[in-house]
Amino acid sequence: MKPRVRGNGAGTAYRRGRTWTARVVVGWKVADDGHAIPIYRTKGGFSRKKDALDYIPELFKSPKQEKKLTMQEIYDAWLPTHEGRVGHATMNCYKAAWKYFKPLHYLPFSDIALDDLQECVDDCPCGKRTKENMKALAGLLCKYALPRHQTDMNYAEFIHTGNDEKGTRPAFSREQIDLIRSQVGITPHAEDVYVLIYTGMRPSELFALTKDDYKDGILYGGIKTEAGKNRAVPVAANIRPIIEEHVATCTDLLFPRENNMPMSAKYFRDNYFYSVLAAAGIQPIPTPDHPAHYVPYSCRHTFANLLKDVKGSDKDKASLIGHEDYKTTKRMYQSAELDNLKAIISQLY
Repeated sequence: MKPRVRGNGAGTAYRRGRTWTARVVVGWKVADDGHAIPIYRTKGGFSRKKDALDYIPELFKSPKQEKKLTMQEIYDAWLPTHEGRVGHATMNCYKAAWKYFKPLHYLPFSDIALDDLQECVDDCPCGKRTKENMKALAGLLCKYALPRHQTDMNYAEFIHTGNDEKGTRPAFSREQIDLIRSQVGITPHAEDVYVLIYTGMRPSELFALTKDDYKDGILYGGIKTEAGKNRAVPVAANIRPIIEEHVATCTDLLFPRENNMPMSAKYFRDNYFYSVLAAAGIQPIPTPDHPAHYVPYSCRHTFANLLKDVKGSDKDKASLIGHEDYKTTKRMYQSAELDNLKAIISQLY
């Protein structure tokens, strides 16, 4: 009988000396030449090939994690292991780069996606050298986290450091915003994209909101930075019906995935965001040969662009975006008045 051929991605078994080893692909990394290299999980010591093949389903199971470590905890654990390997000047560069990842410090490292890292690089007010140091540091943290089952791949390899320019993520035009709005109620989670555009929230911030975070037309949320934590975002008139419908129908999370499961930024991007843009005719589903032009953080950059066209102080606009200063350069720390924020949002359409 002809042996059954195992399909791609189904795992394999191979002889190693006198025993057999089971192997599966659990992720991918990008080599310097741009080629994709598989990341394997293996288990050896089987006396028969059949035993190795039978073990393959166990390799596909996620390793048990006692705790999800935050990016800060990963950094703190990695730092002493690396300080003796490089010079003092190099470590100072990494420490300087670390502060620009501040919006992510207290997020679980396993929940941080490429877009989260990229937005920190985009928002860094320094030049290309600092952004390259940020990319290098993120890569080292990913490599430290990977064998400890705190991430599934080295996302830092895909970070774009630009050409000494900020805001490398493209924003949507008015026409494209209307196309996205036309998909609300038609394409699953199109309303999530639309709400991201008119709140300026990071995907991880929006998907952490619960029904209790909406009070009297204001969303209260944000990740743990001085400016971003528990910030108030007045809801624009054109997305208020969406928010209030979700409040009325949800059990806890305002924007969950199917079966009321928590939505991660990565899951949203891969399963919904690109589908919404494809349905709206803005861009096709990306492939390795044709990567995405627009990404979820394009919504946040669109919000920043919308704010440019309305009246309001730089301080108040910075508060709405969740920066410590407008365009992260002026270093303002005064609290913003809620009435001022409402006045700004009321001008959006």
